Amino acid sequence: MSKPRISFLSQDELDAIHNTSLKVLETTGVKVMSKRALDILKKAGAKVDYTSNHVSIPRNLVEEALKMAPKTITYAARNPKYDFVLDKREPHFCAEGGPPFILDWETGEHRYSTSEDIARCSIIADYLDHVDLIWPLGAGMDVPAPMRYISDMYTGLKNSEKHFEGDATNSRDAQYQIEIAAAIVGGRKELKKRPIFSHVICTVSPLSYDKGMTEASIELAKAGIPVAIMPMPAVGETGPVTLAGTMVMNNAEFLGGLVIQEFASPGAPVVYSAAVGAVDFKTGTTIPSPEGSLMRLGISQLTHYYDLPSEMGSSGSLSKLLDMQAGYENAISLITHMLTLPDIVLGLGALEGARLTSPEGMVIENEIVDYALRFVQGLEVNDETLAADVIDKVGPGGIFLGEKHTLKHFRERWMSKLFDIDSFEAWQKKGSKSIDEVAREKVKEILATHKVEPIPENVEKEISGILKRAETELLTKS
Repeated sequence: MSKPRISFLSQDELDAIHNTSLKVLETTGVKVMSKRALDILKKAGAKVDYTSNHVSIPRNLVEEALKMAPKTITYAARNPKYDFVLDKREPHFCAEGGPPFILDWETGEHRYSTSEDIARCSIIADYLDHVDLIWPLGAGMDVPAPMRYISDMYTGLKNSEKHFEGDATNSRDAQYQIEIAAAIVGGRKELKKRPIFSHVICTVSPLSYDKGMTEASIELAKAGIPVAIMPMPAVGETGPVTLAGTMVMNNAEFLGGLVIQEFASPGAPVVYSAAVGAVDFKTGTTIPSPEGSLMRLGISQLTHYYDLPSEMGSSGSLSKLLDMQAGYENAISLITHMLTLPDIVLGLGALEGARLTSPEGMVIENEIVDYALRFVQGLEVNDETLAADVIDKVGPGGIFLGEKHTLKHFRERWMSKLFDIDSFEAWQKKGSKSIDEVAREKVKEILATHKVEPIPENVEKEISGILKRAETELLTKS
């Protein structure tokens, strides 16, 4: 089978990015705001200045961390039939949405999202066949801020049987989330074997690591929870103005985070992620652009260079509506990025630069993914597919519809399940519906008919106790 793939950086260029990143870590160094992480790095052999929080990370520590990091990771789910493995063989898709806003599917209103929105969007994601995991689809803006990440995680897990990817801003967030997941799977040992959730931890470009997120990542490492380290340098703003320079920045920040994780807990499951992007220099806003795509494609090659699991932000649009801009940005980005075979593709359901969740957008992008998956399968060239015999049989001026060869293979052709492919007249007879209207009807159908297996009552009771303890601690502190 001949499969289309993108690989445009040479081995020498990949070596150059890697070696420059190591030079940055050792010579320029990084700023780490967590004393706990500083202690880990000092014990590992890094040069640490506690007064300035500055760390110089030598090459050998990065090389040791790369050896310790697992090359494959299992992402388990509440329902084991949704388990999958990050092993560079096929992409998996994350319904990401966009905190803190939602595009209300009933009213069309652009508003702050709530826990109920997360619940409904999680049900939709649970139904869609190409969604493998969910990041919080919106944010529970109706929940007190200190409880938000904990509540959002539980809402997602309760309303979907698929893997959940969350966030934490401090170690206590992470500890309570670990408790909740352990209650669902039957204990911490079982959770370490079958992690039903993972986390995204962002660095602070350039070359800095926040105290809260870093300490959350250490807690997660010790519990065996996969952590996707996601640097977010922006060209010419929080990264160099050159694309290669910003890729070096992204890579150095990832490798520094990897060192922290692996020396905190050897063998910790770590995923290489990137939200590197270009900016509009008039406003400073990160924007979709060819440059952003090129950098992410190059970084995706780096994940193969290191043989590490990967998670790449590739779908998602800056559009505020389900319009032509959203369609072309999502389709071009999805298909292009899948050609480098990332393990996880982010962004399904996200608009406005991942600040806005669209339930209908999730449904539409699920269809785009279906198209893209067929595209990256490529085509097969052999005696059967070359079809010389059937061409000879039909001959000039003939037709192939009635041939056994056609009957044998016609179901291999991709067919849309959502997009309109009828004539104008047939489309009129069906109500002249736009794609967003069709998707809206599908959202309504899913929410009316799709049932998610509930969490057992005794587990719900245990989690209720965990949430009450969290509220007592976190809300009192705030």
